[in-house]
Amino acid sequence: MNDKILTVYIDSVMKKIVMMAALSLVFVTSGYAQFKRTAFNHVGLNVGAGTEGISLGVATPVTNFLELEAGVNVMPGFKVNADVDLETNGSLNMGGVDVPIPVSTMELKGDFARTTFNVKANVYPFGGNSKLFVAAGFSVGGNKIAKLSGHSDELESFINQYPGYKQEILDQVGVALADYQVKLDENCNVDGDIRCNSFRPYLGLGFGRLVPKNRLGFRVELGCQFMGSLKVYQNDEELDIHEILDGTLGAGEESDKISKFIENWKFYPVLKFQLVGRIL
Repeated sequence: MNDKILTVYIDSVMKKIVMMAALSLVFVTSGYAQFKRTAFNHVGLNVGAGTEGISLGVATPVTNFLELEAGVNVMPGFKVNADVDLETNGSLNMGGVDVPIPVSTMELKGDFARTTFNVKANVYPFGGNSKLFVAAGFSVGGNKIAKLSGHSDELESFINQYPGYKQEILDQVGVALADYQVKLDENCNVDGDIRCNSFRPYLGLGFGRLVPKNRLGFRVELGCQFMGSLKVYQNDEELDIHEILDGTLGAGEESDKISKFIENWKFYPVLKFQLVGRIL
């Protein structure tokens, strides 16, 4: 008798467990079925970090194939230092005696803090809940992407020996950055900046949804901004390309790191890791 009661009890419990599992499956399935991406029916927020700095953005779907995003990127200030040569082939004529202007060095500092805003369209070619995407859009921000500064103690010491020839010495000395000639001011300082286009088109690809089905998700993106040719300014005046002390100076075989940077950096690489969340 006890065995029969036990068997009936076990059967009853098993039926309840199966029924609960079935109901749970129905609820879960219907919950997923209810999630749809239509025009602006959801809102997602994201925070990330990468080569553009710290990012914060908001996004919304248009369809399962398209999501739109707007955001801001803040690059914390970081500095790059490089030793550069102050090159000259000139000399001072003092009473018929030529005194060569010595080749001296300078520690040039670059500061790369900046803030940009971006708008992107993210296309998911496979639709549904697929996460592979291609992105196109643009970035807008200040055209100054780096500030340059430096001082030469060696040149200042040489000028102090011949104060009457100060301007003549300064006219024959400069810092060669790529095809630009950066002059020193009367205090033997360099004060300038590097600029690019304020409007920069963007292309990229990656994996992950801006508006995830679940409340939280992860996303990675790889792409590049098209910045155009970089330009060097000094005291808010653009330096003429190829104007290198009337041909007396050359870029030299040992171009410094910043010189190569200015010459070759026309595309800004973007690598971004994001934590995404859906709030609606």
